[in-house]
Amino acid sequence: MTPMVDMGFLLVAFFMIITQFAPPDPVQITVPASTAMAKLPEANLITIMVSKEGIIYIKIDGKRNLKGLGQVINNGWDLGLTADEIDVFSNLPGIGIPVSGLKEYLRLSDSERKGIIMTGIPAGKDHNELGDWISYAMLSNPMASVVIKGDRLTPYPVIKRIMDTLQDIEVNTFSLITDTKSKTD
Repeated sequence: MTPMVDMGFLLVAFFMIITQFAPPDPVQITVPASTAMAKLPEANLITIMVSKEGIIYIKIDGKRNLKGLGQVINNGWDLGLTADEIDVFSNLPGIGIPVSGLKEYLRLSDSERKGIIMTGIPAGKDHNELGDWISYAMLSNPMASVVIKGDRLTPYPVIKRIMDTLQDIEVNTFSLITDTKSKTD
């Protein structure tokens, strides 16, 4: 009996060590309800998150995918990021700042970054960085799927602008994340 107890504790310790918890989202979002049910892929996601105020964030899963995106962004926008700054970028749970402030943001300590209120990725008609972020993310991970996770109180024009941006960069397949509700509601 003792070897079985030992084996049980070894299994528990093993699963505790290898388990990777999802990082927290940069913003809390209450998604709208829908009767449609389609399963999202478990990996290779580019999530465009939109708060109820219309602030846009991007979340890329996987440290390796984020590191690749950091390198592509660094080259594409000629930011001059160091290897340490790209490593910090690869550990971010999500990003919601204009590119002009990225290098300065990455230089902050973890505690300082937590105190910063992100202003969002610009996606207006005059200044649209969202298309570049998505293009670079797709370039660094061609297998990635794009999903939009908008709060149920997000103004529709913001979601429409995101969809238009995706169309402009020829990303014609994307998903909208919703909660499930019964068909009788």
